[in-house]
Parts: sequence; structure tokens; C-alpha cells
Amino acid sequence: MWGQEPQLQRVRERLKLLLSTHANALHPKTLYAKPGELLLKQDAPAKHLLLLTQGKVAIEIQQQGQSPHTLTVIEAEALLGEMGLFGDGTHSADVRVVDGPAELLQINGNDLLKALIYDSELLIELLALMSERVRNTNKIITLLLDGINGACKRDDILLDKALQDLKSLNQFVSQTAEQLKHHYRKNE
Repeated sequence: MWGQEPQLQRVRERLKLLLSTHANALHPKTLYAKPGELLLKQDAPAKHLLLLTQGKVAIEIQQQGQSPHTLTVIEAEALLGEMGLFGDGTHSADVRVVDGPAELLQINGNDLLKALIYDSELLIELLALMSERVRNTNKIITLLLDGINGACKRDDILLDKALQDLKSLNQFVSQTAEQLKHHYRKNE
């Protein structure tokens, strides 16, 4: 899901160019993080954009009073924290190092937004990246709803198709959907 988008390569290249061109204004900072370390906290203010250059991180989300869910694991070179910068100003998920040490470039959000004034192509690529992530999320939600619908209607074909399609999109959501199937079969 995340980290696989076609726009990501273009954004990486534009961001690297922006970093080299505007290094004095952006002041990128190199960070190192150990496995288990929390890089971004859900609902915390979004102040930075991170570019994961080495390691793997998990994107985790937790609803109040519930156990956290891993949405996906992404590898270097992925952008992290952009939704908070362009959205409501807070992070929508936790980002935790799962394979490391992780190496990241941290860019101050305000500095990045100022630099984007001079690089509208990068801004468009970032917005396209976020749009693609929303589209992928919509696909996953639709497949989950199809799976739930299939289970409620006792429609094995619909349920199996939804689960198969989920497997190709996201292994973590797919595992949860498999639990739905197991529960459905157990209650037949």
C-alpha cells in the first residue's frame, strides 16, 4: 500500500533535488532510530517530514481503548509525515521502526512548505502521492466491506474474492480479513 506508489520515485528524486538546492533553507537533519523506536505519534502535532533512507517502519493506528493495528510495513526510501503537514496538522498514525537501525532525513515542515513555493512540481507530486494513498485505502475499505457483506450473506464466492484481492494489496489487512473468514466458518 504505502511506499509502493508510482509517484513515490518522482517525489524522492524531486525531494533530493530540493534538498541539494535548498540545503541552507531546509537544514535537513540525519536521524538514527533503533527497532521499536516511535518516530511519529498518532494525533501528535506534525512538525516534520521524514524521508526513510534505511530500515523498515510499521504504520500503526489505534482507536481509543483498542489494540493497535499495523496497516503496513514500508521500507526505505519512503516519505513519512506528509499527511499531517498538508492535513489537519496532526499525525494520523504511529510510525515505529521494525527493522533497523533506521536512518532518516528530517525536514522542518515550515521550511519545506516555504521551499515548495519555489518548486510547484514537487508540491504537485506530493499531492499526487497522497491522492494515490487515499485511492489505495478506498480500495481496501471497499474490499473489507465486500468481505463483511459476503460473510453476512453467507456468500463464499464474494468472501473468498474479497480476501484474495486483499492479499494482493495489503498483508496486514488481509490477515485481519482471514480472521473474519475463520470466524464466519466457525459459526456456520
